[in-house]
Amino acid sequence: MRWMGIALLALAACAEAITPLAAFEASRYQGLWYEIAAIPGAFRNQCERDVQIEYALEDGGAFVLRNSCRRPDGDTILNEGRGRALDPNVPAVLKVTFVHGLGIWWYPFGRNQTVIAAGPDYRWLVIGDSTLRYGRVLARDPALDEKTLRAVDGVLAAEGYDRCAFVLKPQARGRGETGRLCDEVRAP
Repeated sequence: MRWMGIALLALAACAEAITPLAAFEASRYQGLWYEIAAIPGAFRNQCERDVQIEYALEDGGAFVLRNSCRRPDGDTILNEGRGRALDPNVPAVLKVTFVHGLGIWWYPFGRNQTVIAAGPDYRWLVIGDSTLRYGRVLARDPALDEKTLRAVDGVLAAEGYDRCAFVLKPQARGRGETGRLCDEVRAP
């Protein structure tokens, strides 16, 4: 049994990591983002449309994260978390937690989020983690054109993601219906 545990740890250590954005500027991460596509997860499974996230820098370099979305009944869901760079020399890799208790944010219960790509002037970002079970495409505007979606698709493919796992959600002044990224991206 002990050897099995050691073998599993060795396999986990060999898992390929995704590539962090080398020239990531944390200050450009701040502000309001629209979630264009994401792999469904606990928060997003409750959301029908208008998924947004706002990042703000806190004293000490941590980020305040505020997620919001609309449920099928029209109510708004809000949640707040914190994120910080795991290594100051690699600011594109954040540890993010939504677990808060006893007056502190519990980072050990969070997830790693790695910014793997950014569009021109930080108009869009692709965020993921090495398990390839988490990923988000964020944009400053509520929609991305087909050319940009193809660029995002190329980034996800290069990192080994199943692009069909990414669900496009409706946004006010953006996309009108849910779909899969792989169905929307057409060859040029």
